[in-house]
Amino acid sequence: MKTPEHNVIEVVEFCREHSFDAELVGRWVWVSFDAKPSAAIRQALKDFGFRWSPRRSKWAHNCGHPCRAGHGDPRVKYGHRAVTKVDTEQLQVA
Repeated sequence: MKTPEHNVIEVVEFCREHSFDAELVGRWVWVSFDAKPSAAIRQALKDFGFRWSPRRSKWAHNCGHPCRAGHGDPRVKYGHRAVTKVDTEQLQVA
């Protein structure tokens, strides 16, 4: 089954609609939980295209911008913001 592709605006809006603790890291969106989310939430994340990142202990969505694994923290290189503070009108959809 092919993973659905969503752009960064769609992913940010999905996180806002579900009130997820999420941050925009470059062109990716990461979602964190204090405890393991319910099976329904995990399935909703998977269905929307998020994948669990054991390395970061977060759910991650590449928003249509796959990349190879890098070294270090991408938040330092690309910056990061809480999705609640992201102005979707200023985001570019490439």
